Amino acid sequence: MTKIPTKSECLKILKDNNVPDNIIAHVNAVCDFSIKVCDLLEKKGINVNLDLVIAGALLHDVKKITKGDHITEGYELVKSLGFLEVAEVIRKHGLQHLGDGSYEPKTWEEKIVFYADKKCNGNKVVSVNERFEYAKHRYNHYDIEKEIEFTKKIEKELLGNERID
Repeated sequence: MTKIPTKSECLKILKDNNVPDNIIAHVNAVCDFSIKVCDLLEKKGINVNLDLVIAGALLHDVKKITKGDHITEGYELVKSLGFLEVAEVIRKHGLQHLGDGSYEPKTWEEKIVFYADKKCNGNKVVSVNERFEYAKHRYNHYDIEKEIEFTKKIEKELLGNERID
């Protein structure tokens, strides 16, 4: 059995790593949205490890303010704390490594956190298009069509024709 931190342990890890309030608000929004996706999947008869999703959602941006690659650094930190499964969810939440299969979300839990992160702009739930429009301007990244297509594919896998706001 893999060790998964509780919600309070996750919040302590964020505090211990000096994660700013705006990022804590974002990860809480990602967590709340992730739980809604889990509920929808459970109603469809798909078993999801809710504790893993909650921990992954709360810790996915633990190293967001780092100078380097926040995905890899967050993965390494959480792995060093002994939370290997959560570290894998963190490693697969971003788009920086799109095309490298080892960084692509494969499990339900990884896909949920990946998708929920793309639905939350700060602490607000928005459309995928709105989130990517923000990212395009914030990070000066103009060729985002592959990223949008990949995210919408995950959205379809998770939600089918359902909507969650």
